[in-house]
Amino acid sequence: MKRAVIGTAGHIDHGKTALVKALTGIDTDRLPEEKARGITIDLGFAYMDLEGASTTGTKWRVGIVDVPGHERFVKNMLAGATGIDIALLVVAADDGVMPQTVEHLEILGLLGLRHGAVVITKKDLVDREWLALVKEDIKELTKGTFLWGAPMIEVDSLKGEGIAELKEVIRGLLEGTEEEAVQGLFRLPIDRAFTVQGFGCVVTGTVLSGQVKVGEEVELLPVKEAVRVRGIEVHGEKVESAVKGQRAALNLGGIKTSEVRRGFELSVPGYLSPAELLDCHLHHLSSAGGPPQVENPPSFGFAQDKPFGRADAASHRPLRNGERVRFHIATTEVMGRVVLLDKEVLMPGEKGLVQFRLEGPVVAERGEHYVIRSYSPCRTIGGGKVLRGCASRLRRFQEDTLKELQILLEGDDREVIGQALRSSRNYLLSEEELVKSLNIHPSRVREAVTELMAKGILTTIREDSKVLLVDRRRLESLKIKMLKGLEDFHRTNPLRMGVEESTLKVHLSREIPSPLFSLVLTELSREGLVTISDHRVSTSGFQVKLSQEDKKIAEEMERAFLQGKFNPPAPETLLTQESASGGCRPQGPSQRKTHQDLLSLLLEQKTLIEIEKSLYIHAKVLEELKGLVAGFIKEKGSITVADLRDLVNTSRKYAVPLLEYLDSIHFTRREGDRRVLHGSVESRR
Repeated sequence: MKRAVIGTAGHIDHGKTALVKALTGIDTDRLPEEKARGITIDLGFAYMDLEGASTTGTKWRVGIVDVPGHERFVKNMLAGATGIDIALLVVAADDGVMPQTVEHLEILGLLGLRHGAVVITKKDLVDREWLALVKEDIKELTKGTFLWGAPMIEVDSLKGEGIAELKEVIRGLLEGTEEEAVQGLFRLPIDRAFTVQGFGCVVTGTVLSGQVKVGEEVELLPVKEAVRVRGIEVHGEKVESAVKGQRAALNLGGIKTSEVRRGFELSVPGYLSPAELLDCHLHHLSSAGGPPQVENPPSFGFAQDKPFGRADAASHRPLRNGERVRFHIATTEVMGRVVLLDKEVLMPGEKGLVQFRLEGPVVAERGEHYVIRSYSPCRTIGGGKVLRGCASRLRRFQEDTLKELQILLEGDDREVIGQALRSSRNYLLSEEELVKSLNIHPSRVREAVTELMAKGILTTIREDSKVLLVDRRRLESLKIKMLKGLEDFHRTNPLRMGVEESTLKVHLSREIPSPLFSLVLTELSREGLVTISDHRVSTSGFQVKLSQEDKKIAEEMERAFLQGKFNPPAPETLLTQESASGGCRPQGPSQRKTHQDLLSLLLEQKTLIEIEKSLYIHAKVLEELKGLVAGFIKEKGSITVADLRDLVNTSRKYAVPLLEYLDSIHFTRREGDRRVLHGSVESRR
């Protein structure tokens, strides 16, 4: 059985509820106040089964959402319009087109509806001439909208006249509505929450995407509470699952009814993130208050005693930056301010890129439709599509930002994913992160990523068991930046063999992830452009070239460490004392830097060994130390700090760090206050 949801729309007292009852036999007015006043205040729900118009044996179970028509309850109408597939615009024959007829049609257009029909009710109250005038005005009203040329049926709901014809029209609309596959991750915006004795909290709504099963854990948003689905009903029948396009009631465990309200949403845990900043595309409705797609809004001339034009101030004036509006999405209404990103003001009929700064969190997917209404007087003034939830406030008139948003508006999955990776602050994103940040179904992300990788636009990096994606252009840009950084380093440090990897990473970008830095180095090394030795990086072919004076100074430094042996000179004295060959001691910063670079060069060449900070010994002296310590331990069984001090004729100042260094390289092993040879050393000797 196929599924669809029909929604009514139209002015108050135009017979929407009576029409639904005639179609289904169900009275959707459930509140005592609705019964007493004879008007619909909140959403009502019904359903009917229809045989397909074709001979294929198709059967449809159609949910129907009946919405209130009073202008005070438009926010309820908006909540009910979420997820409907077909709209029935209801116009009473005796009243004709009225203000909420126009506003409801505007809303349906802003929500992206594509299928529907016009139902003229109360046909028994007017003559044929008047009915013909009503039809002409409806045609003018719907010109350029999704209802332009749609079926127009006259009915008398109380007598049942025209109802069979309307069902035939609905069958045709259903057959022309291609049922979408059950894909996407589960979402259900909540339009009602109530308690059922013995069961607890029950919520209702239309499943926007995916499916949900009994026993599954879902997330309640925006409060991010985990709840369990204890039971599901679809049109009063207990079922094991509910899918996209069905009206469903879910019995939730782990939550109280008082903790849930209209505007909350159920979804797959971790998929949607609540946001108070939304980047969007906005269509500001035209000044005449006509439906969204009308190029030249018609001038309505009849029924002047009951005007239906939008004469209020909100429908005529421009939308200004920072204006406070009512933001409606799915079943949520929240106040917020609109920031115009590409225009000083948005004139009636114009479209633009905006950021909504909301006064409460909402959840939304890319491409989801929304509607805005003016703060006061409260009228529908525009709507559009969500482009992304944003973590930061955007600055106006920024060219790069506007380009990004334009791609989100017009681009396909490949373009949007490519842009996300090019603009990611972290450079790397997994497929799961793309799904969550872009709200694109996992299968579509996988398909797009596979194609982009085949074209060489993306490449992958593995971090533990996680596969991360990086844009190839950004990777190449980092490689160029790294090579330039190395060239700059060699130019300013000609006596250094290379730059430490950690220093190079900071120079490249403090925010670059370690896996990406490693990939940049690996690719440059594989291409023969850099050399990596002992965690130092240099451009391939670079060699330190010493002048005769530099060679003399380096030899004197080396000689000082050889002569000092186990009482090595402090590096600071080498940088300040006069050279034995008669050279001058360093006077200025440049000379001092040269001496420091030569000392660093000896360390890089492993001629000197760093024992601890500012304590170096010659490599030959270290080998001599190892031999002396090994011999002493073999003879005495162990060695203490005092033993080493006496053995090599040094002070405790040097004996302690020398033994700790031998421990660190696993030559010796400490046992209490004594050292023995490390097991691996003993086995080698």
